[in-house]
Amino acid sequence: MSGERMPFPTNLDVILSQIEHHAEDTFVALPGTIQSYDPATQRADVVVGVRNPYADPGGSGQQLREDFPVIPHVRVLFPRMGSWFLAMSVQPGDAVQILVNTLTPEDWMTGNGEVRDVGDTRRQHLAHAVALLGMEVNPKALRHAPPAVAPTAATACLTLGSDLDAGTRLSIYGDGSVKITQGATVVAQIDVDGTVHIGGAAGDFVALAGLVKGNFDALKAIFTAWTPVPNDGGAALKTALGGWTVAEMRATKAKAV
Repeated sequence: MSGERMPFPTNLDVILSQIEHHAEDTFVALPGTIQSYDPATQRADVVVGVRNPYADPGGSGQQLREDFPVIPHVRVLFPRMGSWFLAMSVQPGDAVQILVNTLTPEDWMTGNGEVRDVGDTRRQHLAHAVALLGMEVNPKALRHAPPAVAPTAATACLTLGSDLDAGTRLSIYGDGSVKITQGATVVAQIDVDGTVHIGGAAGDFVALAGLVKGNFDALKAIFTAWTPVPNDGGAALKTALGGWTVAEMRATKAKAV
């Protein structure tokens, strides 16, 4: 009879139920926030940002939801390679991407990088989680505005800095230029030709200490060699100074405001 329900589940029903039950206990990645953080160990207690849906075990057919437990002692991962790294302050309330390793990484992390056996053989368990920086809610999207058109070598850039309105940022552009800004103000800049601007893009070339000293040394030598002549009105000194050519003292690549 069409539409009639079988009094017992079929083999397919059992298999599908087992797959669904297994999926409810398998985790790959979840959003979360830092509850507490220990900078000495780079470990955090992390609150999962979503609730866990699961089928009502009572057979009602409804989907129930529950909060995940706080995941303790999660390693926070900073971008690094060899001796190079990028680090930033981590505070309670900061958002993270929780990444669940297939097998526990703890045994490997306590070693020196060699292949290790794992004592905990559970798979995709929340205890195997690490936290990746960079996840954030939509209202906190980064406010450094991208170009309105397709970026060029002069506009495409890598930026490092604070997302506060008056925050300091370092931007490296595709054409080789560099800018350091505080809010909308450019406080330092390196042009494509290597010219360095301190205090902004407009300014004069700075004087080089060695060249300035050289000019003062030359002037001192003139006064040291000068012998005053009575009643000449300073003519001898004027003659001595007249033969002095002031050497260029400015830098060729550094300007300052």
